[in-house]
Amino acid sequence: MPLKWIAADIDGTLLDSSSRVPPENVTAIRQARKHGVEVILATGRRFGAAAWVAEALDLSSPLIVNNGAMIVCPVQSRRLARWFLAPEVATAILSATAGYTHCTVLHKDRPAAGQLVVCSQPRTNGQLHHYLNKVPGVTIQVESLQSEIDDELIEIMFSGPLDVMEAVECRLKQAGFEKQVRIAKTYYREKDLGIIDVLNKDCSKRSALDHLARSRGIRSTEIMAIGDNHSDLEMLEYAGLGVVMANGVAALKDRGFYETASNNDLGVAQAIHRFVL
Repeated sequence: MPLKWIAADIDGTLLDSSSRVPPENVTAIRQARKHGVEVILATGRRFGAAAWVAEALDLSSPLIVNNGAMIVCPVQSRRLARWFLAPEVATAILSATAGYTHCTVLHKDRPAAGQLVVCSQPRTNGQLHHYLNKVPGVTIQVESLQSEIDDELIEIMFSGPLDVMEAVECRLKQAGFEKQVRIAKTYYREKDLGIIDVLNKDCSKRSALDHLARSRGIRSTEIMAIGDNHSDLEMLEYAGLGVVMANGVAALKDRGFYETASNNDLGVAQAIHRFVL
């Protein structure tokens, strides 16, 4: 069946290791669109951090952000669907992970300031604070993260060195939260960086993509999905054609997905030329 959609992850997939969109990927995506194929970005990024990628690619299609917690129209910045974290569950998670406050960020659905909420404390997590320093306009510091729990909480994110993130993952599982929430992890071994997104239990890139596809009359068999990390697995399995990047994590390999080149070797453009153009 001819492909009608391409669902593509951003980091480690569309972007190279310098966080740039290679011009060859831009050209291939524009050519795919001329062939009538719609391109949907599905990312762990928040909307504000994903919107510039959509703009660089001249895309007006809905964005799947926060690993599927929201679907947003980039033109009007209008929320089309949401699956947020229940306040009572979020409160319990913050209590169980109190020892990792220096790695914790709350993502809120707010217009600007306060989209990212962190606890006021010594900056011992260099990787996380390097990122937060790049977005001072949307980040606020509070004395207690518990005070920020409400109905507009998209997710709880943990970020830091891999050994710390693996300890957080273990803590969440030992406390039994796997049955109450969705734990989406993105690990970059080469950077010694891990990101864990704790989300609504019904939330994933796959479920958001399925929701959007059903609303547009698109079958999963008409979709090609491209990704590189743990959070992309279900989306790759859902799509009629799953494509994994050569730089993808080992957990995505040997599952029958087509393997394209790495994000530094124009893997997205290669896949589009192979299956669309």
